Amino acid sequence: MALISNSDKMLAAVLMCPELMKFGNYDMRDISSIYQAVNSDNYVVSAVARIIMRTSEGASENEIYKEITDFLKKNV
Repeated sequence: MALISNSDKMLAAVLMCPELMKFGNYDMRDISSIYQAVNSDNYVVSAVARIIMRTSEGASENEIYKEITDFLKKNV
């Protein structure tokens, strides 16, 4: 049995939101870990994963905001 990190659990909890699933047009079965999600082609999945990962790394809210804003500007 694979170990599931707290970040993986948080990612699953957030991505299970029906409204977010509809908006992002993704399938939870395609996402097995936070590392896979960060590298996802789906910008919604990747942005959520990046927020969770950077938070767990201790990044400040300002750092995360800047990184996610830059990511979305480049990819949306």
